[in-house]
Amino acid sequence: MKKSIVLFALLAMCITALSQTKTYLIKGTVNKAINLELEYNDWGTKSEKIVITDGTFEISGELKEGTWPRAASISVIEGNSRRGNTVILEPGVITVAFNTKMATVGGTNENVNYELLTSQLKKYSEESASTFYDWQRAYNNKAPQEELERLWNKNEDAKEAERDLTLKLLRNNNSFASMVILPRIARYEGAKAVEPFIKMFQRFSYTNNYENLKKHYDAMSRCTDGTKIKDFTLPAPDGKMISLSDFKGKWVLLDFWYVDCHWCRKLAPNLGIIYNEYKDKGLEIISISVDKESDRERMLKVIADDKMVWTQVNDKTKTTLPEYFGVTGYPTLFLIDPQGRGMKMKVGYCEAAGLRRFLNKYIK
Repeated sequence: MKKSIVLFALLAMCITALSQTKTYLIKGTVNKAINLELEYNDWGTKSEKIVITDGTFEISGELKEGTWPRAASISVIEGNSRRGNTVILEPGVITVAFNTKMATVGGTNENVNYELLTSQLKKYSEESASTFYDWQRAYNNKAPQEELERLWNKNEDAKEAERDLTLKLLRNNNSFASMVILPRIARYEGAKAVEPFIKMFQRFSYTNNYENLKKHYDAMSRCTDGTKIKDFTLPAPDGKMISLSDFKGKWVLLDFWYVDCHWCRKLAPNLGIIYNEYKDKGLEIISISVDKESDRERMLKVIADDKMVWTQVNDKTKTTLPEYFGVTGYPTLFLIDPQGRGMKMKVGYCEAAGLRRFLNKYIK
């Protein structure tokens, strides 16, 4: 009798364990006309080169309850570079087709949904990329400033159209696929734009995707959309201590940068143009270098060489203010209003035309 009870208990445990584990099978095809080297990466679980046999490959694995859906990647390897293609892991047969170097996914609900959303955004994302490459070519060919600004504004128009459609589609598509796509624009957005998705995607809190989204939202909640910015005090190059509160009553543009940041250096002349145009409208720029003490002399030389005549301070911890403001890339700008409230963030390089576009929404 006791043996029967023990066996029954063991059987029940096995059934429970099996019911909590699901399997997935990725069935892939590769157009034989293209020669691809592929790598599969299920983040934190396994990473492996994909063996392609007669234009096909298969990858299988188990999914423990509470760990799916989740995003994995099949990367195309070209030399030292890898271009990832997203595949969403969930129980069932997932299809992946490489007819070019970009994959088409399907088979399961989330992958079908991901492909649908991607196709709906394709026209807009291609226009955004195309107009950026137009500007990039002109920049590399040292086109006149007027032409660079025209092309930059054209790219900004395309990015705004892509952003608006992305937000509209994702707000009406409560799925894991939507959460995978959201970071394409979320890192450029303030708290109000991101907040609805924090609630919508809470059931995916077990994923890195959600953790990163929540971390960004928490930072933006501290410094955008009218939130009062905490005061800070940092040393200027001459040792004088400078506080944000010193500029109460003025618009302040914070500029996070460091000496080895190529695009930070490229942005400096455009900040100079803007500083001269807007200082009489009540704008002050505070450039916050995150360089270490060992780079102090190089920092001072860059400030002089790049004619950064506006307010300069240094946060040599490289963590205190960047973490508060949620800085994940350089350069990053934050606009603060005369009452000390954070209004908007801007990530990356931009032409003077882009800076005007950014500021003119607030400074009249």
